[in-house]
Amino acid sequence: MIRARAAELILLTALATSGLTGCTGGATPAPSDSREVSPSQTPSDSPSPTTEARVEVATDPSTWVIDDAGVGPIEIGGDFASTLDGLAPGWTNDAVDCSWSAWWTASDSAYGMSFVRGTESPSAPIREISVSSTSESLEGVPGPQTMTGLGVGATRDDLLAAYPAAQQGTSTIGSDSWIMLPSETDAHVFFAFREGADTAWDVTVTTGAEPSYEVCG
Repeated sequence: MIRARAAELILLTALATSGLTGCTGGATPAPSDSREVSPSQTPSDSPSPTTEARVEVATDPSTWVIDDAGVGPIEIGGDFASTLDGLAPGWTNDAVDCSWSAWWTASDSAYGMSFVRGTESPSAPIREISVSSTSESLEGVPGPQTMTGLGVGATRDDLLAAYPAAQQGTSTIGSDSWIMLPSETDAHVFFAFREGADTAWDVTVTTGAEPSYEVCG
């Protein structure tokens, strides 16, 4: 998945660069997975700005891409056991009390990740993947991001500007609100906000109607 995504990102970068000489007027474009780059304001003999490709590294979750297919090498619908076995050391799975979930925390505790399979059987596919942070200041928190460069720490304005078709809602349990990105699959990307906050503390890809309130409770 990582190589395929890297190739896709490089292709998107080339397409964005080739369109730099286009006009800036007209209607707002439909949302897409790549951020439009405005024409350069520098003299014509200066290098044109480009969108930096996000290259995923399997051992570095901070480079992983979030989309409706999953997060980095962790894929919605994937096999839980083989996915866990393929990840770098540091991931934890409590085979006794929460065998359907695995989690990981960054070395500086800036953010963490988890993924969950269905609880009906050990062979149930992965159905939810989350990236979250409990830091008091969420601005600049490293971690996986969408191809538009948004992850934990993104603001409502950031998200609605990048994804005008996104939907907003509130959690049925707890006081979080969320923004759900558009998707053509059964899974969606949700950005969650604590009550009264405008900065996302959690990003979840799930096949559910909303992110789970608890996983091992």
